[in-house]
Parts: sequence; structure tokens; C-alpha cells
Amino acid sequence: MADVTFIGSTINESATVTFKAKEKLEGVQGIALALSEGKLAMPTAGANVLGLSLFTNDAAADAGSSLTIQVKDIGKWIAGGTIAAGDELATDAAGKAVKATDGQFIVGIALSAAAAAGTVVSVQLTKSGYKPKAS
Repeated sequence: MADVTFIGSTINESATVTFKAKEKLEGVQGIALALSEGKLAMPTAGANVLGLSLFTNDAAADAGSSLTIQVKDIGKWIAGGTIAAGDELATDAAGKAVKATDGQFIVGIALSAAAAAGTVVSVQLTKSGYKPKAS
């Protein structure tokens, strides 16, 4: 982790919500999930998401099962590739954190780095809107 000092805890007692899964979902701990017809679903790459599925959720969820989602503050997110601290992050189609590119929704800012996919990074959830296209 970068040279960062957290005052209090590294994970805030932040706002969470609970929604039911629209369909069977696998590997849902530490990934971004979207809402579809009022239920949780895998996201579309680069799209807006509801938030991050907590690591305290079961690894898989059947359709209709409840999952707890963090919607703001500092959380943990599984990287989908190389990430540097300070990168604006978007989701890939697997719900993992990737560096945001033009036209993608910025979900948060990386507070720690990932040298490879599968690394858990700290992220400040910002939901900053869509990254502008370079002119």
C-alpha cells in the first residue's frame, strides 16, 4: 500500500444498501454491481454502477438472494488490471476496477496500487460522472 495514514479505520462505517440479485451471480465479493429492473446484476463495462459488493457477502448469490453493497466512502475493490494510486477507476464487465478511459463512468479514485489483476485496492467512491473524451 502507498504511504498513507488513515485516521480511524481503513474502511469507514459507510452507507450500505441491500438489494436482491436479479439472477445467479458468481464471484461477487469485492466487485462493482449495477441495478437492472431494481435488482443487482453484473455491470456493463464503463457504465454507472450502484456500488461495491462487500467481502462479507457470500461468494455466489442465487437469484433473489440479498447482497449488501457499499455506495460511498472508502472501500475495497478487486482490480481487473494494473492500477496506480490516483487513477480514476471504472468497472469492467466482470465488475472489477480498471483505469477509466474516455466515455466511461468514473466510479472512484484509487488510493492504492495494483500490479496485476486480482489485487484488492483501496478506493474512494466518488461517482464522478463520465470521463470526458479528449478533444
